[in-house]
Amino acid sequence: MAVSADKMHERRSGAGRPAAAAAEAIDFDEYIRRVGALCEAGSDDRLASRVGREARRLLAADDWLPAECRVAGADTYRRHVLYADPLGRFTVLSVVWRPGQGTPVHGHTAWGAVGVYSGRPSVANYRLVCDGAVELACEAVCAPGDITCVQPGIDYPHRVYNAGDDVAITVHTYGRDLVADPASINIPL
Repeated sequence: MAVSADKMHERRSGAGRPAAAAAEAIDFDEYIRRVGALCEAGSDDRLASRVGREARRLLAADDWLPAECRVAGADTYRRHVLYADPLGRFTVLSVVWRPGQGTPVHGHTAWGAVGVYSGRPSVANYRLVCDGAVELACEAVCAPGDITCVQPGIDYPHRVYNAGDDVAITVHTYGRDLVADPASINIPL
């Protein structure tokens, strides 16, 4: 969920789902259709942000995530596959974070768009320094409807965690088949 510090501040619009986006809300089937069309049109550096715009519209809709995809893991965050493109172009996941759960610092092997469905997860972005070490660049608490995008590689290392008291749920769309190889999206640092 890496995003520049400036972009983190730009997207902060307060708690709850943005009212303006609610008028443009789409359902999950429409989201899948639109992401498929974007992938069909070709991949470039802007694909993640285009998918992110569609994800914002999906997240503006209320109560579309099935109850079984809101279940948390006991010891670590839990991923639920919501959709796997039959052509292997993208996978959509819900990720459920109990308080205190998070990822290590990592990069990604594919583009991605990540949005907050509920709760207030935190994102810490890092910068690479000498000898492969990282240092904290910026940190933000996200709100429902917030979207961040990632590009492949380790140039934007980040960490996602739930420092709050309530469960947080994020929705991730990655340009990779995560059913065939579920662990293939993260590049640990």
